[in-house]
Amino acid sequence: MNLINVVKMGDPFLTLKAKSLIDFQGEGLPTNISNMIDTMRHYQGVGLAAPQIGLSRRIIVLEVADNTRYPQAQAIELDVLINPEIVHLSEKKEECWEGCLSLPGMRRRITRSVSLTYQALNLTGESVEKTVHGFHARII
Repeated sequence: MNLINVVKMGDPFLTLKAKSLIDFQGEGLPTNISNMIDTMRHYQGVGLAAPQIGLSRRIIVLEVADNTRYPQAQAIELDVLINPEIVHLSEKKEECWEGCLSLPGMRRRITRSVSLTYQALNLTGESVEKTVHGFHARII
């Protein structure tokens, strides 16, 4: 297990636009993703973006499994999204409490779409498109 310090609110790194991943072979991708997953799980997160560990890349890991921070949440298999883009947001919204690993100890009610469609690349560089609902949409 290799834990990475989570970049916290106030760090200017979090305001920078993350770069798209182009080279799937030469950027230490497996190690970076493994570190992201270890870090997310250690801190009981359900999602983690690469900039949150100081890596300026458009990569997201997410998973909901036996999470004490979200005990009622439906399980979501581990997923890795590379260069994700939201292509559609539902007009129907809901307000819920949210937290963020970069904002430790803070929670706030946030209004989000109840469903969305995204496009991303998977670990092999193949394009995927998926529509997700509820908590899964909220994580993305």
